[in-house]
Amino acid sequence: MSFQTISVKEAVNNINANSNGWFLPAVQRPYVWGSRYESEKYICKLFDSILNGYPIGTLIVWNTDKEVPYREFMNDYEDGKIATLVDKSLWERTDKWLVYDGQQRLQTLFSCLKYTLNKRILAYNLLYKTDNTDEDYGFEFIDKNTDNPGYIKLPALFSKTDAEKVSYRRNIQSTLTSLTEDEETLFETRFDKLWSVFVGTDVKSLAYFPIDKTWNEDKVNDVFQRLNTGGVPLSGADLLFSKIKESDPSFEENLVEISKWIFEVTNGYSFSANEILQLINLIVKGTTRVDASKVKPEEITKFKEIGSSIGEPLKDFFGEFFYKVFNINNSSIVSRKLAVLPLIVYAYRNYQQGKRFLNINADNVTKMKQYFILSQLNDWNTQGIVEGSTRKILDENFPLAEIKEIAKEKNRVVELRKETLECNVWFTLKVMIPDRLYIKQETTTGRYKPELDHIFPLKLKDSPNDYEVDTLWNLQPVAGKTNLLKSNIHPFDFFSNEDTKSHISEYNFIPSEMSCDEWKDHKAFIEYRKKRMIEFMKSQYNIDVIM
Repeated sequence: MSFQTISVKEAVNNINANSNGWFLPAVQRPYVWGSRYESEKYICKLFDSILNGYPIGTLIVWNTDKEVPYREFMNDYEDGKIATLVDKSLWERTDKWLVYDGQQRLQTLFSCLKYTLNKRILAYNLLYKTDNTDEDYGFEFIDKNTDNPGYIKLPALFSKTDAEKVSYRRNIQSTLTSLTEDEETLFETRFDKLWSVFVGTDVKSLAYFPIDKTWNEDKVNDVFQRLNTGGVPLSGADLLFSKIKESDPSFEENLVEISKWIFEVTNGYSFSANEILQLINLIVKGTTRVDASKVKPEEITKFKEIGSSIGEPLKDFFGEFFYKVFNINNSSIVSRKLAVLPLIVYAYRNYQQGKRFLNINADNVTKMKQYFILSQLNDWNTQGIVEGSTRKILDENFPLAEIKEIAKEKNRVVELRKETLECNVWFTLKVMIPDRLYIKQETTTGRYKPELDHIFPLKLKDSPNDYEVDTLWNLQPVAGKTNLLKSNIHPFDFFSNEDTKSHISEYNFIPSEMSCDEWKDHKAFIEYRKKRMIEFMKSQYNIDVIM
């Protein structure tokens, strides 16, 4: 069958329709455009392309009466949301059309023309000024309750009928005053163009290719895989998800739920469904490289088995080790996430033998902590080290010594040097101050997020010529409000003042007596604090720091 054309109005009205509706086959990956970097700018560019008649790629759909798992498109999209499978009783629906290519474009059109995207509405400024730049489209996202003169909210426009066109245009124009003749012409021209493309049905802006109805699901899935083997539209994880979902439609959805659990038990640490899939790939295939073409049918069964049982072990590891041992509640603290995988594999295998993290003996827990710190600070974040380390995990004993030998072979440092600590300030302070939670409250107002305070301030008034204080040993993570309050005040003055001395409880590794000499001399203070911090690494983790 040849390519067909369709208007935006007709395509969007087909989505989730009760009759001849367009839906998403379960093999499709989740919608990602709404969560990508600068998603609003990208989506505005898509709408501008459609408005100007530019091609945006062909849709591929399959009308089938075969029993194929599928999902409905989402209405209001929010970051992280995933469409759920429809009831199995509907999988044999005879009038369903499954979208095998074009999900991202159609979901974007559907949410932006009928609902909201990340709780915001797409609007068009009929009087925007063009300045011949690539970033000026007239489309922009606004808050739902915002009403700007001359702006059309796309969901309101899309809901109108031809009979309402004239009155709707008059209502919008009435919000504008003192328009020049040129502005009135611009207003009417743009309104008519917007209407014809997004409300009318005569302009066929989209093209789609209907797959032969007689094809079977395996053949259609093969087409889907071939469409996305270039690596640009879909990642290796996306392709493997699709392959697994052919026999387990809810597999990815389950991993998304596990990812949400991890976020909850850590109060903010993100370990995505794709990262969980990579972890399972490491367990099954022994490699961190996810390649769907190299996964055998019998291995798919292993992926599904582990995927169905890995949720509780992951919650145990992240909740007990990451959160309770180190108070890690944000993924930005752990920059070398690949290096964490051997730890998770070890914890997972212990859990499978009935041993939760709290039941692992103290010696092995210490080795886990040492590995975590050394692998992050010394960058054991390579595929070779991670895969080699995982192969050494054979029993209940954590193989730290063997892993160190692998790291040496890969030209990585295995001891901990003072200079390494000084170059990784945030992570070093986290492991040195594990009892303090790095504050991460997105909904609070004011300076609540963590900031680094120079205890002896950088811009201390009347400081001596040899005043060098921009060093790890003079830094303390504190709430932004405390940092603002302390500012450039000498620490002795700040912690001696009746109004501010209570803030001393927010600081670690400092002299307990305000009368001691270290509070008067920045060099003595830094040396005192350095000594205590290095001693902590030995007492807490049994790690010697090479000076």
